[in-house]
Amino acid sequence: MELTEAIYKRRSVRKFKKETISLDDINQIIKAGILAPSAKNRQPWFFYVINDESTKELLLQRLQKGFDNLLEQNRQNNIQRPDIESARLTLNSIEQASALIIVTCRKKYIFSHDDNVDWYLNARDIEVSDLLSIGAAIENMILKATDIGYGSLWVCDIFYAYAQVVEFLQTQDAVVSAICIGRNNEFPIKKSRLPLEDVCLFIK
Repeated sequence: MELTEAIYKRRSVRKFKKETISLDDINQIIKAGILAPSAKNRQPWFFYVINDESTKELLLQRLQKGFDNLLEQNRQNNIQRPDIESARLTLNSIEQASALIIVTCRKKYIFSHDDNVDWYLNARDIEVSDLLSIGAAIENMILKATDIGYGSLWVCDIFYAYAQVVEFLQTQDAVVSAICIGRNNEFPIKKSRLPLEDVCLFIK
């Protein structure tokens, strides 16, 4: 598949066929990820692959617990959280996926300094650089998945159960996101994008 075709065909797939995925296909997807550019070539990514059904079920139980705990905390404070309720649908996608790849960020620097960057992001410049690098790796991975005939879903709803995910992985790395991979059981229509003139300015 040509790159442009993969870009146009990629969709966020939430329904997958219950099929296994070969280790070779998983490796192809991850190798595409590690070919991404990274700031100062730090390559800060690390990937945890879950393609075993019993292991995935244990993780799903932890995720459900985290979601329930967060909802209960908010209910006690009379706070409605429809975002968490809708995030439960993601658990169905994880359950159906042939593989779940949890993406973490490993700290690859000993020291950092303040570059006096005045922005609203709650992160240092060096941390943002690493997250951008990981975003590039994830994009490579989901495009490679499209290229070899798989659907994918870039998942951030795991943040609602962050403590449970970290405990499950037994890691000190920062969990960034997860990716569901599997054969499509749906073919979502292309969602609209803002026109070029709304997101781009040529400065003369």
